[in-house]
Amino acid sequence: MTPDERVKILVVDDLPERLLVYEAILRDLGQELVLARSGDEALRAVLQDEFAVILLDVNMPGIDGFETANLIRRRQKSSHTPIIFVTAFTDEVRMAEGYSHGAVDFISTPIVPAILRAKINVFVDLFRMTQQARRHAAQEIALAAERSQRAAAEEANRRLSYLVRAGAIIARSLDRRITAENILKLLVPEQADEAALAIRERDDWKVMVIRAGATPAEVVEEEFSELPEEWREAIQQVCMPEARMALAVDQSGAVRLPHLAGLPLSDRERVIGVLLAARRGGSMPFSQADSQVLESIASRSSAALVKARLYEEIEFANQQKNRFLSMLAHELRNPLAPIQSAVDLMRLSEIEDADVTAARDVIARQVAHLVRLVDDLLDVSRITLGKIRLNLERIDATQVVPDAVEISRPLIDVGGHQLSVSVPKGPLTIAGDRARLAQVLSNLLNNAAKYTPPGGSIALSVHEENGEVVFGVRDSGVGIPAPMLSKVFDLFTQVENSLDRSQGGLGIGLTLVREVVELHGGNVEVTSAGTGQGCEFKVRIPRAQGEPHGSGCSRAGADESRLELQGAATGCSPVA
Repeated sequence: MTPDERVKILVVDDLPERLLVYEAILRDLGQELVLARSGDEALRAVLQDEFAVILLDVNMPGIDGFETANLIRRRQKSSHTPIIFVTAFTDEVRMAEGYSHGAVDFISTPIVPAILRAKINVFVDLFRMTQQARRHAAQEIALAAERSQRAAAEEANRRLSYLVRAGAIIARSLDRRITAENILKLLVPEQADEAALAIRERDDWKVMVIRAGATPAEVVEEEFSELPEEWREAIQQVCMPEARMALAVDQSGAVRLPHLAGLPLSDRERVIGVLLAARRGGSMPFSQADSQVLESIASRSSAALVKARLYEEIEFANQQKNRFLSMLAHELRNPLAPIQSAVDLMRLSEIEDADVTAARDVIARQVAHLVRLVDDLLDVSRITLGKIRLNLERIDATQVVPDAVEISRPLIDVGGHQLSVSVPKGPLTIAGDRARLAQVLSNLLNNAAKYTPPGGSIALSVHEENGEVVFGVRDSGVGIPAPMLSKVFDLFTQVENSLDRSQGGLGIGLTLVREVVELHGGNVEVTSAGTGQGCEFKVRIPRAQGEPHGSGCSRAGADESRLELQGAATGCSPVA
């Protein structure tokens, strides 16, 4: 309230002439006077407005001044409004009764104007100061509430940012140990002074611990028996909540103490471990918000550890599969060599029996087929193990075409296909492995022959385009459905199992094509208008930049191979 604002003064008297006198006396104060002629009118006025002071006549008909004051005091809003009684009798008994009804002062009649104005003015100033204090207090309360809300919002944003960062860090690796280290480093020192991650492995525990203040602050492995007793009890209680121990678990299966939190890590079926967070005696205990953050970290940690474990199992199974394929291929080669030798001896003999000759030819064809399958298995094992090698040399790309056609000619002739070959007159020099590139083209030709009906057409072309040598193989076969275009180079993928099986094959020829081409720094693509429309494969190999040695380059990736071919001082160096 500003000094210019008018405050309200309630004057209560049953005589109109006295109200006129009060109005004349108090007019000079410049405040708003509210006049009431009875106790009832006074009570109605108090219900509607707030007054700085009430000037109340004691002797009124109906509800007298004392009873009116008593009723005013009962209302909470007006319980502290100052009341000045006006009376002609100011004996001690009447004054005591007035003060018992909440009076702050008495004025006896006849009234002295100066005294009345002075007393009223005191309460007006007091009212102004009270109102100002109230407004100031309300502003302080609002400001404090705003600060509290802002602090709460900032803290919520900080925790949210922390959890977002934590989620990214926890899911960063598929290695279980690295994941465990990332989890613990997130907790210490930001959320706790010490943290531990205990993973149940068979009948034992693998425990990793990190402590703030350690030099350096690294994650170390500790024996379960070396952990503090309270930690051991918390881990055991989380994993065995039905056991009777000193520490109790809540509905979520966690142990919560002021300075220690033990949260379960589960894979939805069982508890696989426990995440411990501890604060030392001088630190603040865990709050409810801290517990919620720890629960979120534990949930993310459970998912990350389960994913890492599954990845390890998949990797192990994949390695076992690769070892099995490699072993199988090597073991199958052993009996094939003597069988092939026996067939060759039969050819050298002078046996003229038609049945024997037919049986010999069947054996020869099937042995050749098995040799091809075994070679494919060996190539698959080399690819998956990253051991395939290239004998790089400077070659003419057009020289690869006759080699590929020679390899694929038997299958093409069996199908009665019409093969057209288009190569440029001049050389197209590339740096590559001639045998492997011939294998690439022969695999594409074989694929075309297998998927093209008898009497169909196959076209093989070579040309230069934008600094690359492009090998193209186009056929008029069954085509490739659109959903399969992105999958045909995947291992063991076949467009039509029935057709491919009738011709034999493991569905790995195109995978070998892609891997070998990428080792040469190139790429392979396939297009097809759809089922029954045939398809076209294009292999792109960069033109040679320099002249590499003919020694082997291991499968280091397409980009690295390209650098080697261009003369980088790695693996295969160019010669002058």
